[in-house]
Amino acid sequence: MYGKILNLKFANIEEAQLAATYFSEKIGSKISEFQIVGFNVFISQNGDLNVSIKFENSNSIKNFEIKYSEIIKGLRNSLVFKETVFLGVCAFTFEKEAALTEN
Repeated sequence: MYGKILNLKFANIEEAQLAATYFSEKIGSKISEFQIVGFNVFISQNGDLNVSIKFENSNSIKNFEIKYSEIIKGLRNSLVFKETVFLGVCAFTFEKEAALTEN
């Protein structure tokens, strides 16, 4: 599995919340188009935002990379932030699936 991790630092939590909504809409609405297999958005109380996007294969991440500059452009035009991007191969992942239990 391949991943793109975005770490963005905003001036405050309110700006990070706006950015979280932005990414949730821009990327969340294109999960099947980008062949995303995992998508997480985390906000810290200090105004940090972490976006984790997982892809099944290298072609999917390459397609996303082509369109990423257009996605981030709208946010750059609206808010000031420091961006660190990390591309990598997933070494380990665990997510417990929600289960419905009835008595």
